[in-house]
Amino acid sequence: MNGSEYIAEFLARIGSTRVFTLTGGACAFMVDAVGRHPELTYTCFQHEQSAAMAADAVWRVSRRVGVTIATSGPGATNLITGIACSYFDSIPSIHITGQVNQREASAFHGANVRQSGFQETKIVDMVRPITKYAVMVRSGEELRQELASAYAVAMSGRKGPVLIDVPMDVQKSEVEGDVILQPERSQTSEPTKTVAASIAMTFAKSRRPVVLWGGGVGLAGVEQQVADWLARAGIPFVSSWAGLTCFDHDHPGFLGQIGVYGNRGANFVLQNADAVLVLGSRLDNRQRSGNPRNFATGATVHVIDVDEEELQKFRNDSYRTSHLDFRHLPAVLENVALPEIDAEWRKYVTEMKNRYLGRETSASARRLNSLSPYDVVRRINEVVAADAIIAGDTGAAICWLHQAFKIRRHTLFTAGGNSPMGYALPAAIGAKLAAPHRQVISYNGDGGMQLNIQELQTLKHLHLDVAVVVMNNASYGIVRQFQDSHLGSRYSASQTGYSVPDFGRIAQAYGLRNARVERIDQITPNLFTGGAIVIEVMLSEQTLIEPKLEMGRPINDQFPYLSDAEYASGNRFVDYPRPKSLKGMLT
Repeated sequence: MNGSEYIAEFLARIGSTRVFTLTGGACAFMVDAVGRHPELTYTCFQHEQSAAMAADAVWRVSRRVGVTIATSGPGATNLITGIACSYFDSIPSIHITGQVNQREASAFHGANVRQSGFQETKIVDMVRPITKYAVMVRSGEELRQELASAYAVAMSGRKGPVLIDVPMDVQKSEVEGDVILQPERSQTSEPTKTVAASIAMTFAKSRRPVVLWGGGVGLAGVEQQVADWLARAGIPFVSSWAGLTCFDHDHPGFLGQIGVYGNRGANFVLQNADAVLVLGSRLDNRQRSGNPRNFATGATVHVIDVDEEELQKFRNDSYRTSHLDFRHLPAVLENVALPEIDAEWRKYVTEMKNRYLGRETSASARRLNSLSPYDVVRRINEVVAADAIIAGDTGAAICWLHQAFKIRRHTLFTAGGNSPMGYALPAAIGAKLAAPHRQVISYNGDGGMQLNIQELQTLKHLHLDVAVVVMNNASYGIVRQFQDSHLGSRYSASQTGYSVPDFGRIAQAYGLRNARVERIDQITPNLFTGGAIVIEVMLSEQTLIEPKLEMGRPINDQFPYLSDAEYASGNRFVDYPRPKSLKGMLT
């Protein structure tokens, strides 16, 4: 085999049989080898960023590693946003870039030469901070070794993306020997008995415990065991956004998602707990708020994570921490001595759940006589298949989705850590290709839709049955709401200077069906079947995210503000004083 053929055979051996690409001169040999391999298929995208986002989605719905091949220079740099999505959300993916012949490279001519070969770019240096492994190979033997190493690293411990840069002379050079495969790298962690004892110590004096379910539980593939343990233990739990897709939301212990855009009841319960067990969550500032000192002030917080470096963030927070390979989490939990839960706590938890879970509404939409985005999301939830895949974008639209969508057997995901506009459409394409027998919905705001709108051509070309929902409020709604709170309602670049096309006519130009929704009863099951369609949902530009935390407040004091009496009822066990002045309206 030559280098390109070796790459194709390696991908077949690891089960990554579909490669996402936009071709170019420096990767043409590799794309050709993929096209000639009997077990591989390549899929062309209109932008390399979309290819990387599609590759990110492959793992989320199939647990197979997504792969891209891109050319040198702009082809390689266009991958970066999608690679960052995988890195921050711990998603394994493989990115293979073409590079100029080594004799043409700047390094061959001198260390200070900026560029020698056409489209030569030092992509390895650029992506090293957002990959687990990035390397340029210089020979056929290096290619064999480094492909195996990169894949093993991507799949080990806290998973993530890798990149292999392959000069054209290596793509054409002879490679001797069979394909090398390496086992996953060993993951060191604390012994399971040690972690179980530490959790037991956290729970020892607790009477008001709560578990925070993070994305790490699902990434380790232990979600069913953890859900079963929580049901048997009777401990209430809340979730991060990344964790929401991992369990049936009818689970008796589930209270809702927490954080800046979290459910009020879930936030109240977490803030009033005396012990918070955090399973695989980064606790970023969208969960704890910008001031982490306001987070669970009356509780012992115990964070368990697969990434030892991640735990270093909490060294100044007086949190308990445990480093654990999450594949061992079920065994740990089975050996934990359970807390004695106070009857008043159980009564309070039930009250918060009944009062707030699934009750999100839009006071702004009622005032404006406009569609409520929460009603729209719930209606979509009702009419799509029970195991539908929903790829979400960003901004206000993704907040409404996570706040109102109730998961049973669905798969709902977004690139939560990087959160780029334009993710949902290519991610939905990747998901549909990886899971062709499941219904797939791409869920977007009008702003995010315009970032990778060119992939409507990919939908059309591949004849994919994907419904593309566009929540059109003719603005960058999440920024607009921030400007209401902090910038005197000056809508610079969120509304002023921003414009929206006619998405229906654009869909027609691509040869796709389209629908315009102005009433809830127009959202029917037929919209989501029968081929690709663009569904434009018309909202007022003044539609808000409700509830939403404003800066400087704890997560249990969200806008629109509750009355003092209802706020005090929610904070029954721990006192969180409110600022004297409340900007905005009370509910």
